[in-house]
Amino acid sequence: MTRIAIIGCGWAGQQHARACQALGVPVRWAVDTDLTRATTLAASLSQTEHAPRTTSAYQDALADPDLDAVSICLPHNLHAPVAIDAARSGKHVLVEKPLAANLAEADRMIAEADGAGVVLMVAENVRFDAIHRQIRQLLRDGAIGKPALLQVTRQCYLRDSFLRDRPWFLDLGAAAGGIMMSGGIHDFEAMRMLIGEVESVYALRAPQRFLEMGGDDTSIAAVRFQNGVVGTLVESFVMKGLTTAAGPEVHTLRVDGELGHIAWDGGQRVRVFSEHAAWQVGEQISQIEIHVSPADSFAELLAHWIHCIEAGEEPITSGRSQRVPLACVMAAYKSMDTGRPVLMP
Repeated sequence: MTRIAIIGCGWAGQQHARACQALGVPVRWAVDTDLTRATTLAASLSQTEHAPRTTSAYQDALADPDLDAVSICLPHNLHAPVAIDAARSGKHVLVEKPLAANLAEADRMIAEADGAGVVLMVAENVRFDAIHRQIRQLLRDGAIGKPALLQVTRQCYLRDSFLRDRPWFLDLGAAAGGIMMSGGIHDFEAMRMLIGEVESVYALRAPQRFLEMGGDDTSIAAVRFQNGVVGTLVESFVMKGLTTAAGPEVHTLRVDGELGHIAWDGGQRVRVFSEHAAWQVGEQISQIEIHVSPADSFAELLAHWIHCIEAGEEPITSGRSQRVPLACVMAAYKSMDTGRPVLMP
């Protein structure tokens, strides 16, 4: 069984630890510069056969000859140096999204992993999310014919959360990016998953309200895909007054096609309006709701990573794959700066 170290014991590290415990994946190390957080995470796994060791220096874990892989749950400006050190130590790498802070760092990570013969995977959970997989299958089944328009929103109020739980996002200033980096990276990947590759991006930044943050707190993007479909992203950290069953976040997705539309407004139900002959009920145009059973996307992606390590396969969300949504985010920021659409390579 692959033995891993979790490097970074904040919220993301806790999700990875929970997934490891659910799958029976042994965690040998819990690493955090705040040793109290590392100790707390290790204690949550203490019922495993061997409790994780703790350290504030990730190099201690990399020096362990019995360690096979690392799960990096750090601020994204630290992804590249830690991942590169891990690859050079012969450890497989799972890294939280985004892959890196910029494309140059991403390319170095990919090259180092290739050179060391280790698996580099990004923990991009939209690829493993049950709702997104259901919508992709509906599109593949032709439920709404050829898609024409995709609309995605990610609206939340996370100012208090950043001030309390993730001050590093503010400490990095503009270098951390903003909502387009933190949330848009998910949504560009969801767009690719559902529609295909992006041809161009045109983005605008709204007036700033979260003044402590250097990056954008609200921004939008218009996207043209290589197949002619167009899409929109609306991203915001400071949408007040939002409440859902999942908390103060609202994610929506709608795809319009020649024969109808597919819509998701959060929760576990997808709505389909279709004029497709196979979906007709008598003379009525089909309007149905599909309940999607919840699944743990962190456990799904962790299981996929372990499988790829043991089978020697390239992950669905490999470094090479996840360089692409990072390039889309970088294009969005370039467009915000220049006021012009940016063509993707």
